[in-house]
Amino acid sequence: MLSLGDSAGAGAERPPDPDGSAAGKRTYGPDFLTQLFQHPLDPGYADAAARRAAGNGRTGARKHTVRGIAAVTLGAIGFLLVVAYQQTVAEEPSRTKARETLIAQVEKRRDQTQQLQDRADTLADEVAALRERELGGAVTGLRDLEAATGLAAVEGSGAKITLADGPTSVDAVTGERRTEGQVKDTDLQLAANALWSAGAEAIAVNGQRLTATSTIRQAGEAILVDLRPVTTPYEVVAIGPDSLAGDFQDGYAGKFFKVLASRYGMSYDVAKVKSVTLEAATEPKLRVAEPSVEPSLDSSTEPGTEPGTEPGTETPSDVPSGSPPSEGGK
Repeated sequence: MLSLGDSAGAGAERPPDPDGSAAGKRTYGPDFLTQLFQHPLDPGYADAAARRAAGNGRTGARKHTVRGIAAVTLGAIGFLLVVAYQQTVAEEPSRTKARETLIAQVEKRRDQTQQLQDRADTLADEVAALRERELGGAVTGLRDLEAATGLAAVEGSGAKITLADGPTSVDAVTGERRTEGQVKDTDLQLAANALWSAGAEAIAVNGQRLTATSTIRQAGEAILVDLRPVTTPYEVVAIGPDSLAGDFQDGYAGKFFKVLASRYGMSYDVAKVKSVTLEAATEPKLRVAEPSVEPSLDSSTEPGTEPGTEPGTETPSDVPSGSPPSEGGK
C-alpha cells in the first residue's frame, strides 16, 4: 500500500490536462476567421512552391505534354473567337438590310394611314354638307344633341382639375414599390363623377372626351380612357357653370384629393378656365340595333281587331267568360 508521501509523489505523475486547468488557466485554439486571416494561403500552394524551389517540379516529357495541351487549348479558343467574329461581320449587312426594309415598310404604312385619314376627313365633310342640305332646319337640333352626347366639339368656360403622381418609394426591407402616391383610375372616375354632379355639361380627360359609354380603366400601371392611354399629369377639363371649380373644391372629391396630396405627396390643383374647347369624341361603332317602339298595326285593320281577322268578327278574347262558344253559327 502507498503512504501519503507516495500518493503525493504519484500525483506528480498524472497525465497532462489538455485544457490547462492544472496550471490554473484555460487556453482556447484560434477560431476559423482568425486562422484564415493569419494563413490566407492554402498549405498546398506552399508545398508546391517548395517543391519547385527544390527542383522537384514537373520535368521532361510530362512538362512538355502539359505545355502542349495548354497551347492547343488556347489555339482552339482563339480559332473559335475568330470564326465567331467573322460570322458576326458577315451577318451585319443582312441585318442592316432587314432593318432598312422594316423602316421603309413603316414609313410606307404611315403614309398610307395619313392618306386614309385625309380621305376619311373629306368624306366626313361631305356627309355633313349633305346632312345640312337634306335636313334643313332640323340640323340645329341635331347639333345640340351631338354636343350634349359628346359627338360634337363644344366651347365655353368651366374648371380644370390637375392630378399628378407623387413620389414612389421602395421598401428597403422587402423591395416592394409603394404606389399610394400614384393616380389611379378610381381617382379619375371620382373627379369626373363629382364634376357631373356639380353641373358639368362636357368633360374631357387629357383631351379624351367623355360620353355616356366612356370607360376609365387601369391596365397595369397605365390608365386607359376609352381604350386610349393617358399619362401623368392628368388634366380633367369640364365646361359648366361659373361656380363649377369652387363647388368641386368644396365638395367631397376636392377634400379627398387634398388628403391624398398632404399624405402621399400627390399633386392636386383646381383652376377656373375660360373659352376652352373640348373636341368631339370618337363616334361609337354600331354593332346591334333594335327598334325603340313596336311597329304600328296595318292601316287596313280596324281598332279592336287582330291582324288577319275580318272586321266585325269577335276574337276569342272578346267572348264573355262563362258563355258557351258558338257551334257552327247556331
